[in-house]
Amino acid sequence: MKKLICSLLILSGLSFADSSIEIHGTSTLHDWKMVSKTMDVKFENDGQKITKLDAGVQIKTLKSGDEGLDEKAYDTLKIDRNNVITFSLKEHNDNGTIKGVFKVLDKERVETLTPEILKLDHVAGSFKVKMTDFNLEIPSVMFGAIKSGDEVTVKYDIKK
Repeated sequence: MKKLICSLLILSGLSFADSSIEIHGTSTLHDWKMVSKTMDVKFENDGQKITKLDAGVQIKTLKSGDEGLDEKAYDTLKIDRNNVITFSLKEHNDNGTIKGVFKVLDKERVETLTPEILKLDHVAGSFKVKMTDFNLEIPSVMFGAIKSGDEVTVKYDIKK
């Protein structure tokens, strides 16, 4: 019985430790946001620093609440070629930053992030990136009458 109770407590604790990612952007019509609460995360520490942080999000799990916007985003991200956006930690610095490789499609970019939360089991914050930095074509509809902005803000909340 004790084993069952301990197992349930551990499992219930894991269900609350969820990670999420949000992508915020603008367009000539309105601002938009896509959210995923489904991430693959590998998170380790040595008791003093984060030693491993690999996070990936399946593009299809990003949802805006507008099916047309979602499909346009999936086309832009070339979901038929690659369906995952990833971040892999390279180093956890003493100055409160982490450095890692952010990958979209086959284009990688080293990012130094200054998270708002930087704990051994929780990293959260945001950073800005341009779609064109990853060779993505800026989405538009109605023959270019409505066009997305190039810069997006990526908000991340990653928990062990």
